[in-house]
Amino acid sequence: MEWDPGRYLHFAEPRTRVVRDVVARLQRHLAPGSVRHAVDLGCGPGNSTAVLAETFPEAELSGLDESETMLQAARAAHPGLRFEIGEITAWADGPAGTHDLVFSNSALQWADDHAVLLPKLLRRVAPGGVLAFQVPAGVDTPACAIPRTLAASALWREWFGDNRIRPWHSESLAVYHDVLAPHAAALDLWDTDYVQIVSGPEAILDWYRGSGLRVYLQALPDDASRTRFEQAYLAALRAAYPPRANGSVLFPFLRRFVIARGK
Repeated sequence: MEWDPGRYLHFAEPRTRVVRDVVARLQRHLAPGSVRHAVDLGCGPGNSTAVLAETFPEAELSGLDESETMLQAARAAHPGLRFEIGEITAWADGPAGTHDLVFSNSALQWADDHAVLLPKLLRRVAPGGVLAFQVPAGVDTPACAIPRTLAASALWREWFGDNRIRPWHSESLAVYHDVLAPHAAALDLWDTDYVQIVSGPEAILDWYRGSGLRVYLQALPDDASRTRFEQAYLAALRAAYPPRANGSVLFPFLRRFVIARGK
């Protein structure tokens, strides 16, 4: 299943809020006017790239993504910015020291072997520049764990065995420290749990349709089975996220942030 920019941007405000938060922190680590070359890895529909362009107007900036559908949306929404198709792991093998800012928002969780990838990304940072990224971290929260439980059940496992799906993943802050510390001049690491107030479990289903649920749905053989899987997921969400007294549902979403300054 191809990425759906419209579904992803249905939650544009909370998704972009995260970008603004990390960029605000990022400015503590970069001198004004010091970002001449910047890249947004896994830029998706360009909402993160647009924030970078606003914050660092002097920079030669490009967004990189492997989804042509997402890039089409990015180019339509932000015609003044440059977007290129490509894979993050391939980009990481490029020449060293070329960028003052290597940025990624909610994309590296889809990449393999962070212990290998992250030093490569930091190697591409010019001296005094930074690698900054954010990844989701609540892999064991109900919204993320329920699809794994369903996939392993007798009713569904025939479609998900033999490593047919590759769910997102992230490492602990301790792992990110240990991987990057030998290569970085300084590190800034933190978690933030964003508690979103939503109308009900249906909103959580809709959120994950645009991101983490895709890998499960694309493994299923037809639309009918996808609908049944979504219905089973929604039923489990209703049990895991009960409404508050006013009918709203609290949907915590843990995110992990890393800023590494190049030597």
